[in-house]
Amino acid sequence: MTDTIGDSFIITTEDGKVIVIDGGHKTETDYFLEYLKAVTGQDRPHIDAWFLSHAHDDHCEVFLEIVENRKDALTFDRVYANFPDASFYAGEDEWAEKIAGDYYRLMPLFEGKAAELHEGDVFSVGAAKFTVFYTFNPEWKNCNEGSTIMRMDLGGTSVMFNGDAGENAGNYVVEKYGESGLLHCDYCKMSHHGQDGVGENFYQAVAPQVCLWPTPTWVYENTGGNLSTFETRAWVEKLGVEKEYKAFEGSVRISMKPRIVTTTDVFEEGYDAKKAIARLAALGYEGIDMGFDYWVYDETSPFVQDDYLDWARDLKAYAQKKGVSFTHAHAPGNAGSSSWVSRSIEAAAALGAHYLVVHPIEQNENGEPLDKRDFLLVNAEAIKTLLPKAQACGVVLLSENILGSVSSDPRTIAALVQKVHSDWFGWCFDTGHAHCTGFEPQVLEKCAVTPLSVHLQDNHSKDDEHLIPGDGTIDWDQQIAALRDCGYVGDCVLEAHHQSLEAPDEARDAILARLFEKAQELRKALR
Repeated sequence: MTDTIGDSFIITTEDGKVIVIDGGHKTETDYFLEYLKAVTGQDRPHIDAWFLSHAHDDHCEVFLEIVENRKDALTFDRVYANFPDASFYAGEDEWAEKIAGDYYRLMPLFEGKAAELHEGDVFSVGAAKFTVFYTFNPEWKNCNEGSTIMRMDLGGTSVMFNGDAGENAGNYVVEKYGESGLLHCDYCKMSHHGQDGVGENFYQAVAPQVCLWPTPTWVYENTGGNLSTFETRAWVEKLGVEKEYKAFEGSVRISMKPRIVTTTDVFEEGYDAKKAIARLAALGYEGIDMGFDYWVYDETSPFVQDDYLDWARDLKAYAQKKGVSFTHAHAPGNAGSSSWVSRSIEAAAALGAHYLVVHPIEQNENGEPLDKRDFLLVNAEAIKTLLPKAQACGVVLLSENILGSVSSDPRTIAALVQKVHSDWFGWCFDTGHAHCTGFEPQVLEKCAVTPLSVHLQDNHSKDDEHLIPGDGTIDWDQQIAALRDCGYVGDCVLEAHHQSLEAPDEARDAILARLFEKAQELRKALR
């Protein structure tokens, strides 16, 4: 807004969460609040998580101003930071000393909401997953070197946020995590506004397709002649970055493009996983949904062996080489099959998948269908026992509307999500299952919780045929409109596998190509 130094990111997730990273100078508070209102559609916006990268005014003053003088302007659940005591910067950095001092002075005004970030933290704010690589290190008194460096995964896209981190912090992160592949992100914020921040080796490790420059004109053009911006710009050019967003060109709104994802169940049980990955990647699929339910065929399956995590990690690395990633997975059994679900959670994490579909429990111990009340009680209890493992692994569990009894009603599955009330549990809407059991697309309007995933498939309303969308009788114009209206912005996950599964192997590529083409049409309509 003022064409000066500062960072401010507002993020809205596919499940309605609001996240802020830094915020900018105090003078930008009015603009920040009005922009936040416009993005959220709320007169008094609510922020689920506010991250402060380090104790400098151009990053923290908006937060401090709101806490001290405008407490009625918004609400927030949590603020994440890792600041030393103000005395740490005494005689070294007067601004850092002031900001850190103000942060701790004002802490009683947000008592119980402050969380200290630490290296190695992995957690989710709704659909956004955060991985922390580095926080304040007392070895370096420079405040910029105390910037948090973290990765966000959201909507099929990864973003590296690094505050004003300098060369020491950057080198530390590259040395420790560079070989892991975890630093490789689609987007990268330019450290310290694109000058005198992390070194070229950091940007090489991230290898972004898009760079975000929170940079004023005078820094980008090195107007004073004393900055290293041109060197950084040369690094970016050498990397072959596809796009650059520059703050001095005005506020930018970026929407993440949903990925087109298909299940591995398009191939039969035991079909070589690497061959499946290579074929799907070659056809253009951007994500893969691992059907662990197809990997329990007998004791020779790698999924049932003791080294199943090594198998999953190897598949993840292979998929990355082929330019595709595992985004979703599907567990065998149901929420009561704790050993299978636990194994699936761990394997999904090893694959890099963020979501795992777990079918609900439909019957009691006597094999009788559960009524809605017992369904909610039994499944909520089962899911809650799985949540610690899911959170530790960074995997979000999803229940699904299926074909049996009360579980066929999407409203019941949404009610289960409300009852469990955890950031690590949501639901997946299956279009074919809803159509088979008489629920029109408009049922989504009556679900109190937006689904985090969908299974796009078609049928003729009698049998669960799992057909390519358009090959059955679902009204896809209505279905896409209902998904848009309920606020769904996640991936296009296809569970239309029967036509490929039942075809001769040599005919599958043509079927899967047609499925991909149809998914492209649906994605365009969904956006």
